[in-house]
Amino acid sequence: MTPTYIIIVAAGTGSRFGGDIPKQFVDLCGKPVLCHTIEAFRRAMPDAEMRLVLSPSMTDFWQELCERYSFRSPAVIRGGATRWESVKNAVNSIVDAPQSATVLIHDGARPLVTEEVINRAVAYARNTDGAIPAIAVTDSLRELDEYGTASQPVDRSRFRAVQTPQAFALWRLREAYSLPYRDDFTDDASVIAAAGFENIVLTPGSPENIKITTPVDLLLAKAILEQRSNQ
Repeated sequence: MTPTYIIIVAAGTGSRFGGDIPKQFVDLCGKPVLCHTIEAFRRAMPDAEMRLVLSPSMTDFWQELCERYSFRSPAVIRGGATRWESVKNAVNSIVDAPQSATVLIHDGARPLVTEEVINRAVAYARNTDGAIPAIAVTDSLRELDEYGTASQPVDRSRFRAVQTPQAFALWRLREAYSLPYRDDFTDDASVIAAAGFENIVLTPGSPENIKITTPVDLLLAKAILEQRSNQ
């Protein structure tokens, strides 16, 4: 059976969230956001090997949180100055694995990902160049001109909002992350596509698979978790 590896990227500073600590470490229903994220993957894929990418400046703080909450941390990988560098470090840390291994890359600040979303990404990645969860856009959209002063409406039915985990074969990730960094590398799928792997499929994501970016997102995440616990 093809082995699976999980990379949780949590090296960001969370500047848009505000507060004294990055968003992935704030409390969500009694434990840090990042604990919820890791537990979601442990439930869905208990046999997978996991890597946690952290900023070097937050490693000690994370270990303190793990001790406080009696939480077992995955292997910690040193994060970089950009998300691209952080993922590259994690991919390079996967050694002695078959080239065909499937690698899932997930945002540490998406703690509500479900088993169904995870499993679909893995299943579709094994016969394609990659799989990424996505959902329909519900807001109306307008496209700015090159100066950012005028805009025009666009057909929102042609657009999708991309989520994580994004799943790819290990050998494709190694090849893609050997490319030099570019500013348009906004996610892992964009890096894969730049390496010439264009058969990337969209799999059904979930409206609940939100990325906690602002305090309002944290309130929404709490409401979702409370609703799940009552079901």
